[in-house]
Amino acid sequence: EACTKSLARLPGPLARLSGHGRLISLNEPARRLLGPDAAPGATLTDLLEGLGRSMTERIVEASRGAGSGRSEMARALREDCEAFLQLSLTRVEIDGEATLLAVMNDATELKTLEAQFVQSQKMQAVGQLAGGVAHDFNNLLTAILGHCDLLLMRHDSTQEDHSDLVQIRQNANRAAALVRQMLAFSRKQTLRPVVLHMGETLRELSHLLSRLIGEKVRLDISVADDLGEIRADHRQLEQVIVNLVVNAR
Repeated sequence: EACTKSLARLPGPLARLSGHGRLISLNEPARRLLGPDAAPGATLTDLLEGLGRSMTERIVEASRGAGSGRSEMARALREDCEAFLQLSLTRVEIDGEATLLAVMNDATELKTLEAQFVQSQKMQAVGQLAGGVAHDFNNLLTAILGHCDLLLMRHDSTQEDHSDLVQIRQNANRAAALVRQMLAFSRKQTLRPVVLHMGETLRELSHLLSRLIGEKVRLDISVADDLGEIRADHRQLEQVIVNLVVNAR
């Protein structure tokens, strides 16, 4: 009873457990950290999930007095919120009886920062990969555009394949512009907006959009007569329109 009162007065999250990991007593900070199910009689394995090592393994090791006493990460098994904590288990003698003392520390914010750091590393790796792929893809597009221009030199506008070759060149140029955007993004360069008219942009894209949506969907483009000009990056705006149409399809 004296030990329980002493735990209650301490400001940090602390709990006393039996050698099998059953809660004997805990203070209010520990109760807030472990969740509403934390009460004397509850088993620590029902309240916490060990990250890296299981709670059962930690309890058995600490009960033998073989634990190092260092803090290890765990996740609280509570439904109301996600909480992580650092937990150390130490075997102590209280009134001649062996017991475990659990010292806890809230590590939820630390775990969140760690996850954000890992995500930023992933995004950095993706950016580096995109930059490398963009360089290689740009070389392929240069070859495609070169051969397309050679074919156009051998086909005048009256021939049947001329319009298809023009479409190939236009779409290859759009792809090259997208590659330049990827390269600009990987180098953290700012895209350059220009003044353009949405009606002209949509008319230029109409043939490509019709091919994208297929034969089962009809595309109607209606542009207001008094539509004003906007300032935007031309290729980026085209990509936005293509995404909207493909998603709608």
